[in-house]
Amino acid sequence: MIGTRPPVRMAALLVLLGSALLAASKDLSRALLAAASRGEAPRVTALLALGADPESRDREGRPALQLAAASGQAAAVRALLRGGARPGTSTRSGWTALHAAAEVGAVPVARALLDAGAEPDPRDRVRATPLDVAEEEQHAGLARLLRERGARGSGKSIGDTVCVRPWDGEGFCALVEARDAARSQLRVSEVVGCADGCAADAACSGDRPVGPGGLGVGDILWVPVSCLTHTGVS
Repeated sequence: MIGTRPPVRMAALLVLLGSALLAASKDLSRALLAAASRGEAPRVTALLALGADPESRDREGRPALQLAAASGQAAAVRALLRGGARPGTSTRSGWTALHAAAEVGAVPVARALLDAGAEPDPRDRVRATPLDVAEEEQHAGLARLLRERGARGSGKSIGDTVCVRPWDGEGFCALVEARDAARSQLRVSEVVGCADGCAADAACSGDRPVGPGGLGVGDILWVPVSCLTHTGVS
């Protein structure tokens, strides 16, 4: 029995050491997430040097890189990228650091992410692509950067053709000219069907009938995004 005590003690010490290391790791992750959310580049760099995981996530599943991007501080984003953070890491819904940069209009942050290899068109289940987010938030400079880097959006971005055809497949198609978080400004390019006129709809046709004597080619109107029945029409 005496001979078994040292291994037992060693095992206990190893368990204690493992617990201490785990606690230290969690503390480093929490500190990194806090520093990233505040955009504190020097502290981010120091914590990574101490062994903080660059892919640390908060309780909502948001990675440190995403929090840094939302802070708008490009230096903090670059520090995480140098430390091993993956530029395209996303939440379960598909929200990425590039989405976060688009939401706040942080052009230098978006540029840093794209330079590091971030895809320009990742898709979030709720708000679609970073280009869609930038246009919804009316961040023209960031939308322009995304387009320069190859972003195409979800087919309902500015310059795309969409259709509003809730009248049994009839209605109109139009060019998207402007956007906000819930609506699109459309310039009608084609009336589809509605030969006898489609009934006015307060939301989807600006309370005007579509077709003869009503909404036609060249007319401009704002419609809720929910009215778009076809997007990315070629």
